[in-house]
Amino acid sequence: MGSGPTYSDSPSDNVNSSITSSPTDTLRTSKNSVAKLIKNPLPILSNLQKFKNGDFHIDCSKGWNGVLRGLRKLLQLQYRGNSNYASYYTSAGVLSLRLSGHNANGNNFNSSHINISVFVALFEYEHIQTNIQYTEFKIKEETFNNDPQRIVLEIVAAVERALNGEDFIMSEEVAEKYHYECK
Repeated sequence: MGSGPTYSDSPSDNVNSSITSSPTDTLRTSKNSVAKLIKNPLPILSNLQKFKNGDFHIDCSKGWNGVLRGLRKLLQLQYRGNSNYASYYTSAGVLSLRLSGHNANGNNFNSSHINISVFVALFEYEHIQTNIQYTEFKIKEETFNNDPQRIVLEIVAAVERALNGEDFIMSEEVAEKYHYECK
């Protein structure tokens, strides 16, 4: 897979990147608190239980973008800069979650949070060094296309565990895990 455009060298601390910037220049959570902190994860956990009970449906027939729309509603994610974000207060600390169709720019996370990025590799960009530690779960496009329902179930289970103060983990059969340390 070819590489995409590079990350911008010096994004503004107070302004989101323009539409002409790299698609990986997304929400500047490390400088701006655009993604509100969800202090009480109980409503999200309630949504997750509704999903598991079949009372909340995510339409997997519309591809990754359709799944993202459902997950955005289920997890109360905010859409910014081609990615979906939320920060949740958990017993293990603040979990910052990102879901997207491309890999993350670590500088878009907050250094004091548990930073998790999950993406279906529709696009991949060159990884840049960052001062922010984060973990990224890459789901190959063909893995998603072969069983989108399983991917949704894996994401929901991982988020539920993390909201309950456990580690965010996904099956190695579904996602490749990468941990990025500070440079």
